[in-house]
Amino acid sequence: MTKKTEEESVEVELTPQQINMQAHIQSLTSKINKHQFEIDELMPSLNMYKQALTDSMKEQVDDISQEKK
Repeated sequence: MTKKTEEESVEVELTPQQINMQAHIQSLTSKINKHQFEIDELMPSLNMYKQALTDSMKEQVDDISQEKK
């Protein structure tokens, strides 16, 4: 890894622990991105079922109200 400043460039060698942490960061970032994509796909379906349940319950309340009249 190279760190550049206006004055000089310095080569920094990562320790095995730092390389391991970097691998975890890359892996977790990849997994989060994959799951975010899946969440983006799933949310419309979830919202559709929530809306269908809400509509169904409203119809049920309306039917009960009509029966009482």
